[in-house]
Amino acid sequence: MKRLNIVLPVLNEEAVLESSIEKIERFLQNEKIPYLLTIADNDSTDSTAQIAQKLCLKSPFVEYLKISQIGVGLAFREAILHNAKRKESTNHKDMFCEFIGYMDIDLSTDIMHLSEVYERLMDGESIVVGSRLLKDSQVSGRSLKRTFTSRVLNIIMRLVLSARFNDCMCGFKFYQAPIAQRLVENCYKDNGWFYCAQMLIVAQYSNIAITQIPINWEDDSNSKVKIMRLSCEYLKQISRLFVRRIRGKLACKS
Repeated sequence: MKRLNIVLPVLNEEAVLESSIEKIERFLQNEKIPYLLTIADNDSTDSTAQIAQKLCLKSPFVEYLKISQIGVGLAFREAILHNAKRKESTNHKDMFCEFIGYMDIDLSTDIMHLSEVYERLMDGESIVVGSRLLKDSQVSGRSLKRTFTSRVLNIIMRLVLSARFNDCMCGFKFYQAPIAQRLVENCYKDNGWFYCAQMLIVAQYSNIAITQIPINWEDDSNSKVKIMRLSCEYLKQISRLFVRRIRGKLACKS
């Protein structure tokens, strides 16, 4: 069966890393989903690295990937390229993952949705992303400020870039691995959160289908995300993509 590579970007997550990894592993094993968990460490300064390495010793399906700089986009991009190299490696070819995506280590998205993601990818769907804004989604613990900001940014994405997906900020996105690699090769390098939204925009303009699924989401009250700073960065990157759209440079090169 095909393997699912779940990338977990982390930055100083010593408090939740071990419990979250063990919870994901138990679920995937019970569901009989072949997997590889990649802990992508954005240069943590606490004991995240030591805990991750201990987890790698306990399980052959957990790997540790050290990232030299901070940034979810950088972590996901490096993990995609790391997986692609496995396919060409004699020693690691058996661990190549046909599917790849990322989710938050705090498990804000209910891990039960991994089953639907895997089934849809197995059925040949190109990209499967979670959305907190679909009719059947259930969201709890999310502040009015975060909800309002998220909706405004998504409206701007639709108005400026004609985005056909409605939750660009949700940290639950999965791809057929060759498609993810192709998108990385055609996106400009941005280390932040918006890189993951950029991948979807480039996919849309390349006529690659994006499937949205409703999710159960529980907001992390201890989240390190600075919503206003993140919003300003999103607006900056949306402007940059708008210029590329005007110049006809959004679609993947054939």
